[in-house]
Amino acid sequence: MNLQIECPKCSKRFTVNDDLVGKTVECGSCDHRFLVKEESIFAERSKVYPGENIKRDDDFLSRLGRDQSTSESNRKEKSMVGGGQPRVDAIMPAGAGQNIAVGAGISFLLLYAFIFAVGTTDGGIFQDMEKDARYTLGGFVCLVAGGLMLFGAKNWRGRAFLLLLTFGGALFALILIRPVHLTPKAVMDSAPEPGLEDSRPDPIARIREEAGYHAIDRKLGDLKDRFGGLASQYLVGIFVRELSSSQFHNIEKYLKVELKIPPTEAISRYSRNGDKGSLIVISGFPIDLDSVVEICDPRLGRVDSYPNLRLIELELSALHASKVTEDLRDKLSNPKNPSFCKENLNELRALDPSRRKDAVRELAGIPPNVELRYGEEIIAEFIRLIRNETDAQLLSDLGRALLIWATDNSVAVDVVSEKVEQMIRLESSVPASFIDFLVKANGEKAPLLIDTLWSNKPEVWKGQYIALGVSAEKRMIFHLDGPSIRLTKAAASVLASIGTERALQPLAKHQSSSDSELKALVERAIAAINGR
Repeated sequence: MNLQIECPKCSKRFTVNDDLVGKTVECGSCDHRFLVKEESIFAERSKVYPGENIKRDDDFLSRLGRDQSTSESNRKEKSMVGGGQPRVDAIMPAGAGQNIAVGAGISFLLLYAFIFAVGTTDGGIFQDMEKDARYTLGGFVCLVAGGLMLFGAKNWRGRAFLLLLTFGGALFALILIRPVHLTPKAVMDSAPEPGLEDSRPDPIARIREEAGYHAIDRKLGDLKDRFGGLASQYLVGIFVRELSSSQFHNIEKYLKVELKIPPTEAISRYSRNGDKGSLIVISGFPIDLDSVVEICDPRLGRVDSYPNLRLIELELSALHASKVTEDLRDKLSNPKNPSFCKENLNELRALDPSRRKDAVRELAGIPPNVELRYGEEIIAEFIRLIRNETDAQLLSDLGRALLIWATDNSVAVDVVSEKVEQMIRLESSVPASFIDFLVKANGEKAPLLIDTLWSNKPEVWKGQYIALGVSAEKRMIFHLDGPSIRLTKAAASVLASIGTERALQPLAKHQSSSDSELKALVERAIAAINGR
């Protein structure tokens, strides 16, 4: 049996089955949920006017069509049922399966967009897919996702269709802007017709001839006696068309540092093209060809590699062959010049060590009111130089530069800490600017490193220990009671600057010392602490 119910919020009427009495339904017009009970059931009654005497069961009147009340009631009921009123399922809440369908459709569309964005990078799964195929696949994904969304969106299909258009449009825009990285395919040339010769040069034969590959063949022959069938893994050749003997030394030093070439092995150079070009051969230890390519391209220039030949063809960047003109010199030395940071960044990448030193010195002396540009790239070059360089003056300038550029850079702090530890182990001179940088950057290892340096040379590192402030007091009290009279005196001197009341009692133990210098230092430290 069908009933008519009325939404208490928007007064919209619906025809439903009587088995919904006592259940919660959702209005198909305003989405309001309400309980079907007696107050919401609408009972339609026939209209009766004074003086009317209508017989509902009069067959004669019915045949004449005069039973207006009945016919109007039937038409009204038919219009209520077939005139646009929603069915029972239109006002029922969406089921769990429908909600899952909507979520699955949206998730499927977003997941494909993410996979497509990642897969269209160089080497990704969509690398070799043409634009037309990408559009076809994207359309299929939109069709599947749209079907799921429209199926699940029972009561809001219009909004679901609009959402599908938005996401689908974004997906097709992504397909439009993502590049196509096609993997080069080998082309099988058809056999030339009889009597005709292929005039195109063989690239392998060309590079073998231009590079003078016979020198590498001889090297490989010598290596086979030592390493057998693995000989090719112990050699790499680099052919540079425009590289004179004077430029070779800078590249040689760069390669030795970056490849960590053992001191027992040397880099060989063979002059080519009347000493205008060079064939560089690195051999004698395991060498990864891809690693050599990475340190050459793009820092040195553009590279073409021939893995089967263990050969790299390098086109040297113009930066490494250029000279410092007056105009460039002004840009490098004038911090107010807009190109100051950019040009000095290029100089940090130069092969000439003197140019790198000059760039570090300029960046270390930049005034505080000048905007720091290209910060990340410049800090990355500083870190590379710290790891690879051993020149004392250059390292000192790098420490001063880091004080300006990298006090909030955790990678720089870690690299400097490792460098200082290495220098301490090797008993090398540690730049004071490195320690100043670690103190200013609140480096975790700074107190321990300063204590190690101070214990060896307290006169040199007193200022850095004082810069640590009160946090160094506990360690100074420890040294105050140590076996070394030299460190006891140095600790008393430091406590005069950073000591607190906690240090008074340990200092008082030395007031009666027979060493007059220590006694004076202790008295001075106690007076300074009491005076603060």
